[in-house]
Amino acid sequence: MSRHFILFLLLLASLGALYHRSTSQEKDCRLKITLVDSQTKKSIPGVIRCFTQSGNQAVPVGGALARGQGLEGKDALPDWYVITESAETLLPRQPLKLEAFAGLETELASVSIDLSGRDQESLTIPLRSFSQVSRQGWYGGNTHLHLSNLNKDQADRYLREIPRADHLDVLFISYLERAVVDKDYITNRYPLGDLKQFWSTGVLVNNGEEHRHNFGDQGEGFGHVMLLNIRNLVQPVSIGPGISHQGTDGTALQSGIDAAHRQGGVAIWCHNNWGMEDVPNFVSRKLEAQNIFDGGTHGSYEDSFYHYLNAGIRVPFSTGTDWFMYDLARVYTKVVGDLGIKSWLDALVAGRSFISNGPLFELTVGGQEVGDTVNLKSGREVQVKGKAIGRVNFEKLQLIKNGKVIAEVDPRSSKDHFEARLDRGVEIDEPGWLALRISTKANNEFGRQLFGHTSPIYITVDGKSIRIKDEVEYLMKQMEDARQTVATKSLFATKEERERVLSIYTRGMETLRGPGASLR
Repeated sequence: MSRHFILFLLLLASLGALYHRSTSQEKDCRLKITLVDSQTKKSIPGVIRCFTQSGNQAVPVGGALARGQGLEGKDALPDWYVITESAETLLPRQPLKLEAFAGLETELASVSIDLSGRDQESLTIPLRSFSQVSRQGWYGGNTHLHLSNLNKDQADRYLREIPRADHLDVLFISYLERAVVDKDYITNRYPLGDLKQFWSTGVLVNNGEEHRHNFGDQGEGFGHVMLLNIRNLVQPVSIGPGISHQGTDGTALQSGIDAAHRQGGVAIWCHNNWGMEDVPNFVSRKLEAQNIFDGGTHGSYEDSFYHYLNAGIRVPFSTGTDWFMYDLARVYTKVVGDLGIKSWLDALVAGRSFISNGPLFELTVGGQEVGDTVNLKSGREVQVKGKAIGRVNFEKLQLIKNGKVIAEVDPRSSKDHFEARLDRGVEIDEPGWLALRISTKANNEFGRQLFGHTSPIYITVDGKSIRIKDEVEYLMKQMEDARQTVATKSLFATKEERERVLSIYTRGMETLRGPGASLR
């Protein structure tokens, strides 16, 4: 085949592509889409999806960033797209239906538009807010995010547009090492600390570290912990031959947690109760908060929180999404003063938090708020006021006392959202804690099962805090079993390494067994 003939074929192919593109555009309408706050009429970021009028077929929104970028399979969110200020896209000249929302505080707007015979059109979609939490000092954050298999420009765009469209206020990405495959972890290429190049979006982004140990590449090991607001990486970032393919298992996570604290950092346990070093570190007050559902909906409140709380160990609730933002999950904290990375983390450490991927909460006990302590001189009735409000029907709002449901109410429909209120007296005759949660099988707009739980309000009676004997014994057994597993499975180079790691559990058991409120 001659060179001239090949060039001729390439020219024909190019002309064909141009013709197809031009005829395709002739069949489409150029639509400018803007989302606005229904009250202020100001443009706001959010997400949209588009369908044919029948609703049976999704229509791609070309030019807009796919909300599910980087996600695959059932997590891919194929139909949702990000709108920052406004977006221009080519859509077919036919009747269409669009849906939009912004974060967790607006209703889902649904509008229809007929683009038949139109070359160009504009569409403004008003979004109605049903919640005031953002005006009451509550700020939503994601404490656990990694990105991979994106180039730097794609990662920059992701961090500029998606957290903003989800109406997050604070976001922590983190540095993570895993032998060989971490070459594709694009978030590892950002510098540690505040990433102020993204702050103009209205989201405070900070880069921390995921400090971890595994037996095997993915097997359960000592555990994973987020080290946030640190100035320098804690080395080794990943411990042991299982994940790093080198060295020994002779370094406990606790030494890295201590190193982060010396930098003024905060340590948050990851992935529910996954790992073997969580209990001794919570018992020893080394950990500031607990992440649940950061990477899926496995795990339970009972295993991740209630055992600790009933043993007298205060554990604030937190969450994130791990690999990409596959969900709307976040932890809200009530910040005192101006919002900043430190003030947001201070609020989390103080227990002024609730976690959610849908409903938003309010709770007071005797006038005290989430994270506070109600001090009673003797047992008596306290007034509990609670509220949950969300875009999707969350089915049950439950009041939890010391891990047990003591009251629940059904939400009622209010325009295009759901709301449940609780106002009742609760008899207190012993120390404990109270919190709100939802109970539902319903999914949010991204197809993830709804969850939501406040951190507790604590109650002391005659100066004593809760300390239930069975729960203390449960945690003791957890540490004993973990110590035995670590002793059996770990690779230690010396007796000193072995003793250094196993002593974490010994000290944890001594601390839990030591002086404190009497068991009941």
